Amino acid sequence: MPQKVQIQIVTHNSRPHLERLFLGIQKQTGVDYSVLVIDNASSDATIDQILTYNPDTIKNSENIGFAKAHNQGFERCESDYVLVLNHDVELQENCLSKMLQVMEQDESISAVIPKIYKSLPIANNSGIIDGLGISIKPWGKMVNIDENKPDKAQNSSTREVWGASGSCVLYRLNALQNVRDEYGIYDERFWMYKEDADLSWRLNRAKWKTVLVPDAVAQHLRSVQKGDRLTRTDKVKQVSIHNHLLMLKKNLRWRDWWRVPMIVVYEFLKFIYILLFERQNLIAYK
Repeated sequence: MPQKVQIQIVTHNSRPHLERLFLGIQKQTGVDYSVLVIDNASSDATIDQILTYNPDTIKNSENIGFAKAHNQGFERCESDYVLVLNHDVELQENCLSKMLQVMEQDESISAVIPKIYKSLPIANNSGIIDGLGISIKPWGKMVNIDENKPDKAQNSSTREVWGASGSCVLYRLNALQNVRDEYGIYDERFWMYKEDADLSWRLNRAKWKTVLVPDAVAQHLRSVQKGDRLTRTDKVKQVSIHNHLLMLKKNLRWRDWWRVPMIVVYEFLKFIYILLFERQNLIAYK
């Protein structure tokens, strides 16, 4: 008998995060779940440490990327729901059961996300938000809602949001299968970056809902922070630029005509910046 939720994690040289990762998973009660780890050819001791926690494991012989590795997990999944969980996210007590409770109340919900902090609240001090879902700007830019902002009272209500970050999201498996296209559930051309936004766009177009459940809490120690462009590698920038343009090309429809002038201006200004200051990243436009 399959478990109700499959928790699936993609790792690559993730050893420093594994103790916190599995500590968070062990805090989840009231839900029947299984754990699947897909390792992308780690060269450190990631696999050895993973096996001490005894999850089901797929060992890839090369780094096939975030999107394709998670698609391996989706193909393996026999549960009704699948929790996509980053290796650097720690679930807090009963996060999963709180998300699942909301998911099961409405069959039109495809994805449920927790309130994700960068730093958790301590005593009377507000926590710093990592993200409350994804929103899309009129000019096509994807942003993590309230990223790097202090938490506030308005964030305490369950509500619908545009999309879900792939760092921690509970999906309904049949919704994922419903919007799967020729490139997979996660589009494997993205490798990593923007694959979650692309999936969110397809779920929106198919009238599926994404819901934020702020009573469910997780903490994300992300390695790439908002606003740290100067410290990012050129490879990361190139992949991000390429995937953003691919996402626009793939998902824009006639009903988005009103976005086009703003997108053209925004992308032109971004191109000029790269032409002047980051010429090495022009390769992304190929």
